[in-house]
Amino acid sequence: MDAGDNVDVDDILAEDEYLSAICLTHAHLDHYRTLGSNLRDGASIYATPETARAITTRLDTEAEHADIGAPDDVREALEPITDWTRITSDIRLHPVPAGHAPGASGFVVQFSDGNDRYHLLATGDFTRRRAAGYPGIQTDLPVDAVFLTAATNSTFRDQLTSAVRAIVERSTAGSTVLTTASGSNGVHLAYLLSHIGDTTETAIPVTVTGRVGTLWDALGYDHPAVESVPTFEDTEAVLGPGRVTIAGPEVPVSGSSERLFEAIEDDEGATLVQVTSGAFEPERSAVCTVDAYELSNHPSEETIDAVVEDFAPIHVVVTHQRGHSADRYKDKYDSFVWATDDRKQYTLYDKDEWTGPPWVTDATRRRVRSRLYRDNGSNIGRSFDNADVPLPTVDRHDDIDLEAEGIDMERLTEDGRIGGALTEAQQSFESDTNATDDTAITDGEPSDSVAEDESDGSDSMAEPIEEPEMESSTQDPPSLDKIIDRLDRIENEVTGTRTRATVVDAGDDVILLRLEHESLEAELTHGQSIGITLHKNRQSDKRDASKDGEKQ
Repeated sequence: MDAGDNVDVDDILAEDEYLSAICLTHAHLDHYRTLGSNLRDGASIYATPETARAITTRLDTEAEHADIGAPDDVREALEPITDWTRITSDIRLHPVPAGHAPGASGFVVQFSDGNDRYHLLATGDFTRRRAAGYPGIQTDLPVDAVFLTAATNSTFRDQLTSAVRAIVERSTAGSTVLTTASGSNGVHLAYLLSHIGDTTETAIPVTVTGRVGTLWDALGYDHPAVESVPTFEDTEAVLGPGRVTIAGPEVPVSGSSERLFEAIEDDEGATLVQVTSGAFEPERSAVCTVDAYELSNHPSEETIDAVVEDFAPIHVVVTHQRGHSADRYKDKYDSFVWATDDRKQYTLYDKDEWTGPPWVTDATRRRVRSRLYRDNGSNIGRSFDNADVPLPTVDRHDDIDLEAEGIDMERLTEDGRIGGALTEAQQSFESDTNATDDTAITDGEPSDSVAEDESDGSDSMAEPIEEPEMESSTQDPPSLDKIIDRLDRIENEVTGTRTRATVVDAGDDVILLRLEHESLEAELTHGQSIGITLHKNRQSDKRDASKDGEKQ
């Protein structure tokens, strides 16, 4: 199951054993980094069609930049599956929804012993939430043992809502917003932003570029508010006031996001929103506004407990957790719980019998067997359905449910700031932006070549439409004062609140700013970070300061 860091199949298999298959749950690098080095014996790589497409679009870039071996072998071995697939004469597997990322899955593995069939479930990284329309894990499955990815996050809903709210507020205020994210997170954000726009009647133009744009297209997403531009030459063609541009990687240190960040970092009216996995240190400062949000789509510990209770398996094998994080699950359930840090091989089932860990107490064995006897009768450990088991498929929902995705809609719209038509800045960008130029900029190193499937654009230019002559307007043009006033309002929306403050020397090298705007002071909290711009005094300000006996 998966082939992440430090996996070596040769260490697992004995000399007379061979590899039948690798099951890939989703296309995050920590789950497929060693795919190429572990392929042997003609084994297939089974994954959902979405995960297979995501890996295929990534192979060349990752093979170069993440040291993934044998990309051609990986591409040839990939086999998308949606239903029961036979691996050996007595083993079949079936992908099931897992949430976590677009197209992610767990795998139910069915094995036969004589006339009896038993079922294991490897959850992979999972949630009960949807992920860009794809369903979360379902627990009405007949499983005897669960290989449980027990990574947890109790704050995902708050993290996601905060990140999305920041993006929407800045874009609707007229800021040029660059959002940097991984490919799958970028697709998820574009999906959410487009449907939040529909739900709240807020205009949120989105451009997905680089790796995010490639993956958006590969997964077959389509929304009128989202423009996909996988390759571009001119950064101004994909950036603009009131527009959200999503690019990878998640921190702007290479590829598309680095190039786009260089275009906005000295722009006071622009915003960088970094959505990271926590594996990389985000950019912390620039002339533009800089934000960072850590987003890991895992369930809470309470959700994991509820999922295990629903499955009620004989065995729970804890994965993706070590040390204290794994120990907290020991003796927690009415199941045999395996939470080990060693690399030993253990046997769960042998000769018509499920065996518990050698270290569990007799009291634990009695408790587990008592529960199994009570639930299953005297036929302890037998899978209760020996016929073909119908299982849920990993299909994207047609209906939109933002709450099910993890968005707190009440909090997102609580102050009425989200909702409405295009701002003037957005309208200006829409009217000034035409088709983007061609080049091949990816999330890896920039390339000078043009993608093979790009046309020269000769067939895509529409014939100009002759506008009918309009009667001259009798309305007077706006005065210079009105224009300046409008520009000031736009600048205030983009740059935030402007106020005066008195400098206070508190001693011990501590300088405080005493705000003169009481309503703003009430909105700020201790420890909060804000951006401050210092201006030289104008003559009028100097006169005011002299009169007040203070210096601005």
